[in-house]
Amino acid sequence: MSLTFVVAAAVCAAAPEVLPSGLRPEDVERRPYREYVRQCAELLIQHGTDRYGAVHRPLLMNILDVRTRDCPLDPLALDEPWRVTRRGRRGPAGGNLYADQATLRAMLGLTHVTGDRRFAEFAHRCMDDFMRNLVDERGLFWWGWHRHYDAHRDEKTGHEGNWHEIHVQQAIWPELWDVNRDAVTRQIEAVWQWHVIDKQTGEINRHADGQRGCDFAMSAGEILRAFAFLFARTRNPIWLDRARLVAQYHASARHPETQLIPNRPNAGRERFDGSHFDTSITGLYCHSLLSAWLLSGETQFRDQALAYLKAYGKYGYDASSGRFWGSLLLDGTPERGPRVVDGYAQYEPRGHVDLWQPYVAGYEMPIATAYCYAWALLVTQDPELFPTAARWAACIRREFPPRACEKDSWYRPYAESWAPHGTYAGLYGQTISFFLCLHEARRQAEHLQFARAVAREAVSRLYYNGLFRGHPAKPYYESIDGVGHLLCALLQLDQAMEGKPPSVGWENW
Repeated sequence: MSLTFVVAAAVCAAAPEVLPSGLRPEDVERRPYREYVRQCAELLIQHGTDRYGAVHRPLLMNILDVRTRDCPLDPLALDEPWRVTRRGRRGPAGGNLYADQATLRAMLGLTHVTGDRRFAEFAHRCMDDFMRNLVDERGLFWWGWHRHYDAHRDEKTGHEGNWHEIHVQQAIWPELWDVNRDAVTRQIEAVWQWHVIDKQTGEINRHADGQRGCDFAMSAGEILRAFAFLFARTRNPIWLDRARLVAQYHASARHPETQLIPNRPNAGRERFDGSHFDTSITGLYCHSLLSAWLLSGETQFRDQALAYLKAYGKYGYDASSGRFWGSLLLDGTPERGPRVVDGYAQYEPRGHVDLWQPYVAGYEMPIATAYCYAWALLVTQDPELFPTAARWAACIRREFPPRACEKDSWYRPYAESWAPHGTYAGLYGQTISFFLCLHEARRQAEHLQFARAVAREAVSRLYYNGLFRGHPAKPYYESIDGVGHLLCALLQLDQAMEGKPPSVGWENW
């Protein structure tokens, strides 16, 4: 671990004073959940857009100080060493639609629930301005982990090459298409040209640099889902062929007996991600495959997703502890640990999964995995998925409320000083959506009741004068922390409590 990182970690280790929400969990449901979402959305529209520099845009800012409702020019580092590891990923002093797509889905859902057109109209203005003005010369949107728009300086900026990157994303293609189909078409065409490196094998690179690079499963999933979407809208078979090609790239590397696949086939067997299966595959890649199936009707995507989910359900569960393993060799053998605390190997989630770990961009996605099992059960009606979904529910119940995470890890300072206060907005939101989706699939009241318990905890921990913070120990609303996913989940819960179908669908967590 570098000296710079150690110093940064030491500076950030002590969590700031926790701002009081003014709400006890037992008082949260005195108001409908949609009212919390409405209040937050109204404040974001009023205070959370680009009001800085000479050019003002209807673009949501990534970070707002909940005390002043301003976008800080130089935000405090806080949990930065463990949440994102690079400051640029937070989009400081500006906006990045990449991280706010769930927030816009919540605003569209809010209009559906309340009939108030202001929220949908704002979401459309935000998307329209972005797709018209924040695009590069290739037609690729100025979004992702390496790019953001600096509102204070009125310029497109980024770090480490400013590459367009596809990594831990769930693009809201239908909503974007409704606003500007030409821009979406150009974006997806450029993804084929610049992100699919080998047009014969389907090998991809998360970076649009035209070179071989990180062929992460999560990135491949987003790419093939984009192609399936464009096929669904245009009925041009070339896009379905391209989606199949990308899906087959990882399928070709699967173990013939276990059906487990490596996260990064081109990394080689010497690196852990070239020789192991992890929960970013079940949580993100399988989700994309299922979405591609629903968009296109191509059963190859569904069958591959089910094969990987069932394989992890078989080999990834440790019955002796009632927990899941974070990393598996392709023959199904778990990596039991301990975890490494230095170098790239520190990102391998050895041992049991850490439900509430802080790193947003890594290989460990347990709550997203739980959700994918529930959603797969709902959309496929495959009964073989239910035991694994039920095991995830038991794991989460046992470790709730979130007050701890793995101390023997590279994020030990976070585990000691931050985790005792709670977890991130997005993890609360994913957990709510998981139990609601499981309730929708099985109609067991206990799942709805637990979703309400999680929501009471989340609101009481994160609410502050109308806005939601990204983490209970932060003074910031921060989109990268998944506030948008929490807003969507609260709307889903609001409708479920009234016995109505969700205004924000299940296809995204």
